[in-house]
Amino acid sequence: LDSTHSDGGNGYVARLDPEQFDWLAGELAGPSRDRPVVVLSHIPIVCACAMFDGDNETSGDWRIPGAFVHVDARRIKDLFYRHRNVKLALSGHIHLADRVDYLGVTYVCNGAVSAGWWKGPNQEFGNGYGIVRLWADGSFAAEYHEFAWQARE
Repeated sequence: LDSTHSDGGNGYVARLDPEQFDWLAGELAGPSRDRPVVVLSHIPIVCACAMFDGDNETSGDWRIPGAFVHVDARRIKDLFYRHRNVKLALSGHIHLADRVDYLGVTYVCNGAVSAGWWKGPNQEFGNGYGIVRLWADGSFAAEYHEFAWQARE
């Protein structure tokens, strides 16, 4: 999914435009509605790791930027709930790794091969990559593997 859209200023917000949402709904309602589905989105639809950005302890309020997670996550979650063959949603963007199981869909956010930018772990995550194994019955295995790599000076 192409979920990066200008916020009208210098940044962006994560969401699906109406045409893309309609396309996704049509694909899920199509003739293969019993086939297990994996959805790929660079920016997470749902994730937990975005909660650890910022200084929530000082403000006393959880604030997750619309550039970190889909602002239309509720609408997409509702679509997935109507199409129970959606089993897995893969993303990255945050450069951290997590897994959230919600209403029959597993949302996996993978880290970053390029995490060497930080000259060490970012919130305890080193640079790495995800490996996902898929089976015809809709089951899967998702793993995150860290590896040694140093950024060039």
